[in-house]
Parts: sequence; structure tokens; C-alpha cells
Amino acid sequence: MMRASTVAVRAGGENDGEAGAMDKATMMPAASAAPAPAMQAAPAPELTKKGKPMPKAQKPKRRKAKTGAPEPVKVAPTKAEIEAEEKFDAIVAEGGAIFEVFIRARGPNQWFPVGPMAVKNPRSIKSEIWAAEEPLKRAGFRMYPKLLAFPANGKVEYGYRERDESKKMTEEEIRAGGGTKNPFEDVILLTKDDGVSTSTDEGSLIDKFKKMLNPYD
Repeated sequence: MMRASTVAVRAGGENDGEAGAMDKATMMPAASAAPAPAMQAAPAPELTKKGKPMPKAQKPKRRKAKTGAPEPVKVAPTKAEIEAEEKFDAIVAEGGAIFEVFIRARGPNQWFPVGPMAVKNPRSIKSEIWAAEEPLKRAGFRMYPKLLAFPANGKVEYGYRERDESKKMTEEEIRAGGGTKNPFEDVILLTKDDGVSTSTDEGSLIDKFKKMLNPYD
């Protein structure tokens, strides 16, 4: 190992050829040092137009899928509906007949039920239906909007039958028939010749039927 040496020379000494003075020089062994790691500058933060830092991006919230069918909205009956039901029940309690009223596209097409109709005199059912044609038609279009489209184009006709639970065909009987049984074969087609009234209480029954169809107006 070599020691560091120190040399000092005075100015104006015996060695005239040397000029100036040498300060003390210290020689030290070179130290081995590892290079410093390079430092990378942090990126400048993004700023808004007002010079504020940009807000952090939020993750989108995932909506949970709804399970099951939506619950039907319960709507309280109106005053007119309650009155119509009370009159309907009163006619039935007095021995009146109940008829089921149907609508379909004009021609030999499928019947669609519109609603029941109670009358005191069964012979007046034809005139009662014709007298209430407008609310009956509006109800049918609301319930079956395809009757307004092609090929029906709003041209419809009406049918009826007296309600008889003993003769009503069940779904099991319809399926067992394999399409050969028609559950509407006893529906009677209403014609323009059936417009003569034989009832003395026509007005009250017409009003009753119109109120029954009031929810579809």
C-alpha cells in the first residue's frame, strides 16, 4: 500500500530555477464510487381550464339485474266504476241475465272478450249493445290495438252469448281437442237487423254499460 506524500517548497530558496511557491499538496488514493441512479421527473398533473387539478376518474356503477316479474300497480277504482259495479250487482240480484260481449275484425276471425253486460230483459241485449257501440268500440281498441291495424283497419263487429258456467269450455278441454274445439262457437254475431229495442228500461241500462266501460275511455 502506498502512503500519500506531502511536498513543501519555500520560495527564494536554493533552487533558483524554480519559481513561485507550491502549497501543500495532498495526494489521496482514488475511492471507487458507484454511479448515482438516474432520477426521473414526475409527470406534471393535468389541470382544468381554471387551473385546478383534474378530478379522479370514477368507476362506472353496475346496475343489478332485477329478479322476477314487476309487480302490477294497484289503482283504486273510481267513483263511476264503483257505481257501475253496484248497478251491475243490483240487476243480477233482481234476476237479470248476464251476457258476455265480444269484438273481432270483420269477417270469420277470432273473437276477443270485452266484458260482461247485465240486462233485466234478455230480449233487449241486441239493442243494448248497439246503443252502447261507441264505448264498446273504444274499449275494444284499447284492449286489442291490433284491431286498428291492417287488415282490420278499425272495421269490427260484435258478438254476444249468455253466460253459462256449466257450458263453459275449460282450458284442459281445449288442449285435449288439439285445435278441433272452438271455445267461441256459441257466440252469436250481432247484425244491423238486431237494432230494434224491446226493452222499456233501455236508457238506464245503456248508461250502466257505458259506466262499466268508463276505465277504457
